[in-house]
Amino acid sequence: MKPIRFLLLVIVLIFTNNAMSAQGNEVVAQNTLQSNDLDFFNKQTNQPVKVKLWYLAGDANCGATVCLTGSQNKRKVALISHGAFGSPIEMNWLGYALASQGWLVVGVAHYGESWVYGKETIDPSVLARFWQRPEEVSFALEQLTNKGLFNLNIDTNNVLMLGHSAGGFTALALAGAKLEAGKSERYCALAGAKNDKSCAYNKQKATPYTNDKINKISEVQSHMLDKRIKAVISLDPALGHAVNESSLMDVKVPTLVIGSVENDFLPFKQHAQYYAEHIKNAELVGIKQGAGHFIYINQCEHNFKAQGVLLCKDREGVDRKALQQQLLGHVFSFINRHGLNVL
Repeated sequence: MKPIRFLLLVIVLIFTNNAMSAQGNEVVAQNTLQSNDLDFFNKQTNQPVKVKLWYLAGDANCGATVCLTGSQNKRKVALISHGAFGSPIEMNWLGYALASQGWLVVGVAHYGESWVYGKETIDPSVLARFWQRPEEVSFALEQLTNKGLFNLNIDTNNVLMLGHSAGGFTALALAGAKLEAGKSERYCALAGAKNDKSCAYNKQKATPYTNDKINKISEVQSHMLDKRIKAVISLDPALGHAVNESSLMDVKVPTLVIGSVENDFLPFKQHAQYYAEHIKNAELVGIKQGAGHFIYINQCEHNFKAQGVLLCKDREGVDRKALQQQLLGHVFSFINRHGLNVL
């Protein structure tokens, strides 16, 4: 088993400050952090694809839809996939932090799940079509080279992929992770899985898996891999209990998995730890301090719940903002260790 590094606030705050280099802070001071929403349409799937951008803006009269700073590194592209039934805006804390360090960040809103398309489009059965998420990310990535979109020619061949929960799986699927038919059902039937909130989503599957359906799913899974993804950061990833072990052994890109040890939604051992144990050279960070599954989304004030767990209210004594500073320390340390800042 790989060692788990449990975080101490003071150590990681120092780590974060070191990761945010003086040079990076000078870049932020000279440019403006901005966020922008864009709409695309995938003719192949006949569905819209909405994305949110976070970036350092340049001259507004650049002649393009989005004006990036002239000093933008054209190869520093990061994509973010949100959790089930969420949206890119919930990842603002991460998008702005990456953009402040010179990354062009793209958050993909997943159709059928995200409320940004309208409540009438939400379809719980889309969870069974898990391959749709990687398809949407790859499509969004392709659009970044559209003529006139940016004032610079963006290189999309060295992408950093991040995601939370179902988005954490999406990130790993784009690097080669695949689901195994029937594995989730077998796991969720065990008494030990009673505290795994993700098992409730199994009920969304309308029909059993026939051999023909399994073969078709195997075919679509073979197309989820996107070789433009060169590194993955997966935040408290879901579907660990359903992923094929051998597929994880085929993941070749640098991978960081971060998960909440005292999890209130996805048991750490069966999800985050499982992924990291089976991906060669994956780095695993386990967060204690009472952190739950939703510390990876923005601080918020509404009372919405997912499977009975509040999205905005953490356990007593948990400081979500401080924990996110810890997370950023690990994110930027991983980026620096693997040379992703100097692509």
